[in-house]
Amino acid sequence: MTVTGHVNPIATPRHLPHNEPLPVDGVLPHDLDGALVQVSPHPGRSGQSHTTVGPALLSGVRLGGGIARWHRTTAKETGGHPPAWAIGSAPWTRTTGAADPSPDGPCRVSVAPPVKDRSTSEWHTVATYPGLDWAEHLIMGPDGGIREARPFGLGGAPLMHAVALTERFVVVFDLPVTYRRAAAMVGTGFPYRWQQDRPARIGLLPRQPGGEEEPRWFPVAPCYVSHSVNAYEEGDRVIVDAVRHDRAFDTPSWTEAGAAGSSRVHRWTLDLDSGAAYERPLADSLALASVDPRRAGRGHELMFGCSPDGNALIGHDLAAATVQVRKLDPGWQADQPVFVPRGRAEGDGWIVALTRNAAQRRSELLVLDALHLTGRPQAVVHLPIIPPTARHTMWMARSSASATGSPSISSPSPTCRWSCRTRRSPSDPSWS
Repeated sequence: MTVTGHVNPIATPRHLPHNEPLPVDGVLPHDLDGALVQVSPHPGRSGQSHTTVGPALLSGVRLGGGIARWHRTTAKETGGHPPAWAIGSAPWTRTTGAADPSPDGPCRVSVAPPVKDRSTSEWHTVATYPGLDWAEHLIMGPDGGIREARPFGLGGAPLMHAVALTERFVVVFDLPVTYRRAAAMVGTGFPYRWQQDRPARIGLLPRQPGGEEEPRWFPVAPCYVSHSVNAYEEGDRVIVDAVRHDRAFDTPSWTEAGAAGSSRVHRWTLDLDSGAAYERPLADSLALASVDPRRAGRGHELMFGCSPDGNALIGHDLAAATVQVRKLDPGWQADQPVFVPRGRAEGDGWIVALTRNAAQRRSELLVLDALHLTGRPQAVVHLPIIPPTARHTMWMARSSASATGSPSISSPSPTCRWSCRTRRSPSDPSWS
């Protein structure tokens, strides 16, 4: 069956049993075997996920054998807390490590979504504590348990929404969005605000203990980083790509979507010899961007993401300076897309993205060929509900989902990638 009814999808019942197959237009690839999982605050609680302890909702779509099934559970049902990759998006409480409590209470903590060391299967993140003049580099196992906590000096409790990982360093962002106790005491808004006079800097925190335990800081222009894309070492330089905003949280109603015009992927080049940081825009109007996970911590040429307003899925080929833009139908928005490897070459795989139309109360899961984003979907899965908006999305391959929640690489297939094709403009009809 081919995908023909994407504009007018099959009607689905409002509720489906937990394991009942979902309606699908097209054909789900049989080797696409795993789950797209999103983490969001449980709808039964209120408050911000950065500052309020409470249950987390893990929901998503399981794919395998050409069949899709809806799945939802809570952190309590999975052992009391989310898996390691979900921390920072879901509520989290510091339970081990330094004994000094935060003056603002134990739940006042900001934790960046962790990044995985693929060689050790450990996860690294940074936690900041309002009222304390230090932060912690946390090293966790796949189950979210803290294996090691290494404190380092950091005042002002900056909000860290992102960290990155290279072979030798954890990349941390000390930027002018900090905790404001007055805003927290009001209790009705996000307690982090833009601090005009605070300098901005990027730090390289050594991963191995025994040497320098403080970050080496590189001053940068004031900004806010909402998502890391990738970081890697290149001789005596460290390259950092991340989604950058000119300003953030400068009004109580600030949102990433509302600041769409200032959102772009930025590249910082940190010179280890001179201590200087060189920066430049890399891709305009791109949010929630990521790379092929096999290139994490290594140089990359391809990036995938969505527009800040969510109405387009985007692929960038940095080497070829070409862009693929898949516009969604009016009224539809995409959550964070994920890349699922298929063959050996960078970019050879699928883009899996959950999309929603709030006005029509419909939601669909798109499965696209990452090398041909503008082509016809390989499959469209119709969901029985509109899932809650999530801060973090992850692909969990079947071989590792039950144990670690970390991705694995599918069996190799003949190599291909879009930059191997003739360089054409995205407006060229032969692009797709």
